[in-house]
Amino acid sequence: MKKLFTYFMIFYSINIFADVVDIDADHFYASDITHEAFFEGHAKIKQGANEFSASKIVVYFNNKRKATKYKASGSVKFDLMEKEIHYVGQAESVEYAPTSSKYLFSGDVILQDLTNNRTIKAQTVSLDLKTGLADIKGGNKKPIHFRFEIEDRK
Repeated sequence: MKKLFTYFMIFYSINIFADVVDIDADHFYASDITHEAFFEGHAKIKQGANEFSASKIVVYFNNKRKATKYKASGSVKFDLMEKEIHYVGQAESVEYAPTSSKYLFSGDVILQDLTNNRTIKAQTVSLDLKTGLADIKGGNKKPIHFRFEIEDRK
């Protein structure tokens, strides 16, 4: 138990140097062997303006105990501000790699860009915020659906 508490305290102290990460959940456990921290049951994570809620959130660490990836799964809802674009939506799972600034949204994804009034419905959406590239895929019987506004030609 003491080792688990030490791991938990290190997890929070490391994140103070970047943005503060707040996580609430019904249950917490961690593994020093696999460098993972698990938050289950009504899990919510907040970092700056970004928020996720899910059934489960897993935080992956490197050997220096720095967070390398976050994975939220189970009816994920999100509210994100990235590069001055406001996204809200839902998916079955969301992965975020902070060092590469990549998001992977999977499973019945609904991604709304509130800034530009666009909506994407797909099975997977991959966003690379460093390069600006997006890769969007539909499922076998569910095509990708885009909805956006265009300016009237006059």
